[in-house]
Amino acid sequence: MRERIKILLQILVLVVICGGVVAVLLLSGVMAPPSEKRTLTFRVEAMGGYANITLDAGTEKISQTTTVTTPWQKTLQVERGVEVYLTASNPSQTGQLSCTILLDRQLWKQDKTEAPKDGVACAGIVP
Repeated sequence: MRERIKILLQILVLVVICGGVVAVLLLSGVMAPPSEKRTLTFRVEAMGGYANITLDAGTEKISQTTTVTTPWQKTLQVERGVEVYLTASNPSQTGQLSCTILLDRQLWKQDKTEAPKDGVACAGIVP
């Protein structure tokens, strides 16, 4: 009888320890599902101070070519799996032109060119 009680107590202690470990993991976020949204920062730089851009980032769209002052930047929350793109051209057709997309503050996509080429594009599917 005493042996059974010892075994039951050992099993109970083991269950309590396992439950504590699971609770710590849940509270620390280790077992939480990844966020469905990512932070993307779109940037355009152009010599001459202006660029013509288009942007498609989920619900945020600039489908008609729009002239912006440079450096230009926009930060958005975009869901995983969404295809995004940013295009830019340099109306002054002088100097350098670049587009950049940062994913959670880390460089993700980049394109650069120099005149006489005047167009760049950055695109991808948000991981």
